Parts: sequence; C-alpha cells; structure tokens
Amino acid sequence: MRFPALKFRYLPGLMLVFMAFLPLPMAAQTPEIKPQPLYDQCTALAAGGAEDDATARAIASLKDQNAVKRAESARQLGKSCEKRAVDPLIDLLKDADVDVRIAAIEALGRLGDNDSVQFLIDQTFSREWRVRMALISALASFKIFQAKNMVVNGIANPNGEDISDLDDMRVRCSAILTMNQLKDVSHSRKSLLFLNTFLRSRHAPIREMAEKTMFSLKDTRNGPIELIALVKQSNDPHLRKWVIEWIGKLKIEKAVDVLENSAVSDSDPKVQQAAKDALAAIRSGK
Repeated sequence: MRFPALKFRYLPGLMLVFMAFLPLPMAAQTPEIKPQPLYDQCTALAAGGAEDDATARAIASLKDQNAVKRAESARQLGKSCEKRAVDPLIDLLKDADVDVRIAAIEALGRLGDNDSVQFLIDQTFSREWRVRMALISALASFKIFQAKNMVVNGIANPNGEDISDLDDMRVRCSAILTMNQLKDVSHSRKSLLFLNTFLRSRHAPIREMAEKTMFSLKDTRNGPIELIALVKQSNDPHLRKWVIEWIGKLKIEKAVDVLENSAVSDSDPKVQQAAKDALAAIRSGK
C-alpha cells in the first residue's frame, strides 16, 4: 500500500512533534548550598631550603606551560608546610587559568601563613564565582579577625547590590552557612541577617535560594542560637516577628521558653501573635 507524499509545509510541525519525544539533555549539576569545609592549617611553617627537594621542584613547576601541572604543583605546596612556598603561591593568584588560581587559594588556606591573608582578600573582588567559593574555606580557616570578616563583608554581604546571578547567590549563601558553623560566633549573626535582605529580593530564584538557606541554618552550629538571641535582644519588632516566624518554620524546640515569654510579654501585638503561631507549629510537629 502506498501513502501519499507529505507536503513540505507540514514538515516543520512534524519535526517539532518528533523532537518533543527526544530525551532532554542532562542539566549541569549545580553545587549544593552548604557550609564550606575548613582546613587544618599548618601549626608552623618550616624554613626548608634544599635546592633540589620536592618543594623546590614544585615551586619551579608553578611556571610550567601546562595549567594542570601548575595546579597540581600548587596543591603539593599546600601540603608542604614550608614558608618558601608562600610567595610563589601568592604570585600564582594572578594566573590566567581559573583552576590554577583556585588551587593556589586552597594551598594558601592550608598553609595558614598570615602574610598571605591580604592577597587572598584582594581575590574577593573576582567576578569568577568559583574563585570566591574557594576563598570561603581559605579565609574562614585563618584564626585572625581580618580573614573571617572578609568572608562576611567581602563575600556574603550584598552591600546594597541587586543580586540576581544564581551562582553569585550560591556563594553568598554558602558563606553565610559557613560563618554559622564556626566555633567563633562573632560573625554568625551579621551573616545570618543578610538572608532577611535576600528573602525580599525582587527576583524569585534569589528568594527561593535564600529560603533554602534559611532551612539549612537549623543544621548549623550557631544558626538556631542566633535566632533565639535575636528574639531576646532586638529592639526592632519587625525583625523579631520575622525571626519568630522562621523559628516556627524551622521548629526549633529549644526556643519554646523564649516564644512563651514573647507570646505574653512582647510590646508588639503582632510579635505576640507570631510567637503563639510559632509555638503551635512546634508543638504540632507539622
């Protein structure tokens, strides 16, 4: 049996139907929003100095034309715990290859030499989000205030900008979670409060990412404690209400006593009601 030939004008429509049944290409995996790991930094840096030992050869390899070899050498130097590795790695922060710069950042973070901190801080202005993500671990691993402060104010802080890029936002949220995971709580609260700004973004994807980060705060070392402290200490009823609502969403059981007090004693009726609603949510378990 013969079928009539299809007219050409029907082909575009048929092609669209055919393509609709084709498997979609796999989407690129997006990094999870989570606290970044800290490095166990070298307790002290040895002077070293042999002319042809492993460290000297790795330093020489930082000038190799192959970017993969430069990155491998940087990672090797990060394990050396030698002072002479610091300056060559600082120079590598200017490398044209992003992966090499990231390897240098990680290596300097592992070495932990305070002389490298300002050079790492200078990298927070990079528009490459992977560089800034690497800086979170490196800077947060240092014991000095200047380094941790830049994770908050140089990476997490929107500084009044209208954040719309999702990779950029992912870095900021990771920085916020990292600061709330540290034993040092001096940077936790300020970084957490940036989420209040992000949740009011005019961009829906940014709001969604901020909301996911708020839910992740419950699993950090400092997040729940800081939220409870804000209820006790903030003079702003709008902020207290916002925090209490999130305590209810996160079902932070250790906040029950504070909520009970707010439900009857807060000066703002809206805050009182928010506390009652949060208590109901926590007690219902839903």
